[in-house]
Amino acid sequence: MKRLLILVAFVSMFAQETTHEVKEGDTLWDIAGYYYQNPFLWPYVWRANLAKIEDPHWIYPEQQFVIPPSPEQGLAAMPPEETGYEPPVAPPPPPEREVTEVISVVTPEPKLFSAEMVHRAGLIVAEKMQPWAQIVGTEPPDQRMITSYKTIYIDRSMDLAEGDMLTIYRPGRTLKHPRTGEFLGEEVIILGVAHVEDVGAEGSRCKVIASYDIIKQGDYLMPYESAEAVDVVELVETEQDIEGYVVEVRTMQETAPPHIIVYVDQGEMSGTAVGDVYDVYQEKKVSGKEMPDFNIGRIQIVKVFEKASIGMLLSEREPAPIKRGEKCRLAMEAR
Repeated sequence: MKRLLILVAFVSMFAQETTHEVKEGDTLWDIAGYYYQNPFLWPYVWRANLAKIEDPHWIYPEQQFVIPPSPEQGLAAMPPEETGYEPPVAPPPPPEREVTEVISVVTPEPKLFSAEMVHRAGLIVAEKMQPWAQIVGTEPPDQRMITSYKTIYIDRSMDLAEGDMLTIYRPGRTLKHPRTGEFLGEEVIILGVAHVEDVGAEGSRCKVIASYDIIKQGDYLMPYESAEAVDVVELVETEQDIEGYVVEVRTMQETAPPHIIVYVDQGEMSGTAVGDVYDVYQEKKVSGKEMPDFNIGRIQIVKVFEKASIGMLLSEREPAPIKRGEKCRLAMEAR
């Protein structure tokens, strides 16, 4: 009996639920990734809080959510209480015809990169973008830092309707080759997504529904184009000798943990494809003698443009952070 009580107490403690207070920028995807180490389990958080979450795409700061135990944690069944009594053995029942019930279970296919991650990775365009709309005010007025669930005013009403989605962005750096100085494109930093609430004669009121970075008055907007999640790919060791350089590095601070975005000088013109993996390395000389190359990081391509690509840092060797001008080579090809 004592053994049973200890086991019951252990199971009760292990299965104890956790409470999470929503912070600005949180999504169910992020919450599931934090507590379960698997963002695809976000529906379990949603179902446990249906009374508080009307729409899983809309959660708000200071909401309190119950985080149920991970469905992937398997608990062994408790043994029956030991009483010392053995019931009489009943004769075996006559054989019954076995019936197999076929249950169709549809599970989501795993993705290499989520649609949100692909969207927030940014763009490389051939020339500076002409302003389409701009943030000119906030509600309450004069908000310096704009985040999710904030109200903004923009200077455009033409071609807009209630319910339209807009991408918030900021022009970034002019991307040039670190060795040759060749122009590779203009960086566009994606800051978030806004939802049009009302359209006036000369401007519109919008609600920021996703913020990937701090948004400010003066930042720009353009029509939202949905990004597609990247399917898991088969990787094979390359037989091609493709060498390149790191053009720029950018940290996405608003993700947990922060993701490192790396721009490389290989794009459509060199045959680079989404999912390809590049090794970043340093050439080493010790006492004047050439040594084997020293790999300092590995990146996987998220988006491909004409002359350059955007990749996500998969691993980095400390204490040598990847920086502009580092050499890289194609290591694995996506099939």
